[in-house]
Amino acid sequence: MNAGRQTSLSQNLIRDYNLRILPSAVLYGANASGKSNIIMSLAVMKDIVLSGSLEADLPSLKNLELYPFAYLEADMPMKFTIDFLSKEQRMEYEFEIMVSSFKKENRRIVSESLTLIDRSSQKTNIYQREGNRVQINHAKKALAIIGFDLKLLRSFERKINENVDDSELFLARAFKSTISSELADIVLDFFKDELVVVSDFTLKKANLIFSMQDKPQKDFLAWNDVLEGFVKRADFGPQDIAFRPNKTESNDTSMELISVYHYKDKHVMIPAELMESRGTLKLLDFALPFNGLFKAGGVFILDEFDAAIHPEMIKGILALFNDRELNQAGAQLIFTTHNPIYLNNQIFRRDQIRFVEKDTDTYESILYSLADFGSEEVRNDHNYLINYFKGNYGALPFIDFSTLLVDEENKEDEDGLL
Repeated sequence: MNAGRQTSLSQNLIRDYNLRILPSAVLYGANASGKSNIIMSLAVMKDIVLSGSLEADLPSLKNLELYPFAYLEADMPMKFTIDFLSKEQRMEYEFEIMVSSFKKENRRIVSESLTLIDRSSQKTNIYQREGNRVQINHAKKALAIIGFDLKLLRSFERKINENVDDSELFLARAFKSTISSELADIVLDFFKDELVVVSDFTLKKANLIFSMQDKPQKDFLAWNDVLEGFVKRADFGPQDIAFRPNKTESNDTSMELISVYHYKDKHVMIPAELMESRGTLKLLDFALPFNGLFKAGGVFILDEFDAAIHPEMIKGILALFNDRELNQAGAQLIFTTHNPIYLNNQIFRRDQIRFVEKDTDTYESILYSLADFGSEEVRNDHNYLINYFKGNYGALPFIDFSTLLVDEENKEDEDGLL
């Protein structure tokens, strides 16, 4: 999300740590081009970091053997790297994991490293792991950061290297408990609180429960101004939106999202999943984490965020991220789409419009932006939408179904089957 050199819409940029950072970006590409894999890779990385283990009982980690690129001749490690700002620190965290494609064998961490980057872009490596061997940086600057003297550190290193588990991250385990919980928590808290990755807005099945009564007291319903504001300002209808305590099978109380309709002199409370459209529910699902991250800073990464939501609503949300007076915490939004309406130089800079294209020979996905084209190929006064559908930017499927149902291709076999 580093900005390019162009000057248009530069007032939208997040300027922090001597960097020029994009507040939002949109990803285009054909089906199966790799857009969703970008989202999925971040979700998998997040789960590995927060669980601290390759063997955690999480849905995304149960199928790790399906994730390596299937068209390589030999198994290669999967490498995850993230460079981020959090709590006035810029960090780069990286690890490689090895799994065998399509077959369950021992998973192991190949390498791992943590690096701090200062405002002049100078890097200080804190530790480097290769296999089951961890080397903590003995340089004075690194020792000052973690608060260790060299003699004590060497003693800790010996004990650490005697107990390294090849399926567990050093950061989440021994580094946090023995070297620097402060640095570890910056990374872990970023993944936990500031990085929201949504690959699908899965709607839960609602229980069919109706109740009619006078307007309940506020100690019964939990009202939320942000949810209410989304409903009212998006003009979804006259209903209110609230949370209602709901007993689960284990007798725990969960909060159920409900719609409150005003019917004659009564108020009818109905599970929101039964009454609201999918687009409404998606926006409401988005509203609460959006409110928290927009105030504190963070990154939203969403697959097909605008599906079932009117483009004007998405444009309204984008305007919030792109307005530096409103987005003072530097929140970011990244989403994939097939809707070409955002190919507009009044909404996005060239470096905010990204494309994912799959190589037809190697099947590898390539990620690039409009800013990667020459200045004459893509100018600010060009119509990006028309040029996209002309194929000028690639990432566009060219498919011919005209011969799919031709009679000659559908001859019956001996059994009368097509």
